[in-house]
Amino acid sequence: MTTKSKRPTKIEPQPEQRLRLRIICISPPDPEKHSATFGLQDNTTTKEWVIHPGIAQANGDVHFECECRVRVNPRTKEPNFLGPFVHGGTADRFLYLSWRPKDWRPGQEVVGCPWLRRTKVRLGSIRWEQIKEAIRQNGVLEAKVVGTGRNGGPFGGSVPLASAGWTLVQSGLSLPGGR
Repeated sequence: MTTKSKRPTKIEPQPEQRLRLRIICISPPDPEKHSATFGLQDNTTTKEWVIHPGIAQANGDVHFECECRVRVNPRTKEPNFLGPFVHGGTADRFLYLSWRPKDWRPGQEVVGCPWLRRTKVRLGSIRWEQIKEAIRQNGVLEAKVVGTGRNGGPFGGSVPLASAGWTLVQSGLSLPGGR
């Protein structure tokens, strides 16, 4: 008598695609006034807490651009964002815009929180149709976020996206790390 294996059938991995994201931080406070460094935080190591500066615009906005990988979440079928700039669990992926004390150095002992503020820019509202179109057009998905909190300092917490949410635009910035 033959018995079937109880092992689940091997599921073929879904191909990953690369997607460019741009965050426009609208008129953030001047980091110098807060003795801070401001940038897009990567997740490569928590010991070094690396942040990448954005590109300041004449109107006071700061643009940040990065590339991430995206594939199907096998459980939800929703986009699963991955890569050195993506933070959070699979159910809640986001990018961090971070404000760190200017005099902080890697290896320095951390007492309390090493961040002045961190802003979460959530990725969950990005739909497959937007991803496919951005890749097809070699474009960028862009979102605008508020940079200043109610107290006039850096915005902290989960920031709502501007009314348009994530929109497709043409490329034009260089990625952190020369990518």
